[in-house]
Amino acid sequence: MANFKFFGSYQHNMDSKNRVAIPAKFRQSIGDEELVVTESFEGCLMVMTQSDWQRLAARKLENLDYFDSMNDRGVERMMVGVMEICSLDKQGRISLTPQLVRLAGLRKEVILMGVRDKFEIWDRKRWEAYRADFRKRMAEGR
Repeated sequence: MANFKFFGSYQHNMDSKNRVAIPAKFRQSIGDEELVVTESFEGCLMVMTQSDWQRLAARKLENLDYFDSMNDRGVERMMVGVMEICSLDKQGRISLTPQLVRLAGLRKEVILMGVRDKFEIWDRKRWEAYRADFRKRMAEGR
C-alpha cells in the first residue's frame, strides 16, 4: 500500500470565527509546518504543508505562462491569488479567511478529505452533491 500523508474523511463543524479542527491523524503528518490553504477545483479548498506546496509549485505552477495563456492565468489567479499561509493553533485548528470560506461555499458542517499529500475542505452538502454526481457519471461510463 502506498504511504499517503493524508487519507480518510472526517466531518467537523466550522465555528463562528471560521476555525476548523484538523483531525489528529492529519496533525501528525503536519507536525510544526505551516499550511498553505487555497481554492481548488470542483468547489473546495486544498490544504498542503508548505514543503509539499513548494514541490507542487515547482512541478505544476512554475511552468505556467501568464502572458500567453488565458488558462494558465486563470489557474494562477485561482490558486496563488487567494492562497493563505496559516498555522495550527493550540487546539489543532486552522482559521480560514472569509474569502476562502465564501469561495468554497463553506457553512457550519465541513468534510476534511485526505488526498495523498494534501487534504481538501468541503462544505458537507456540496461534497455530497459532488459525490452523487461523480458516482452517477461513473455508472454511466462518462
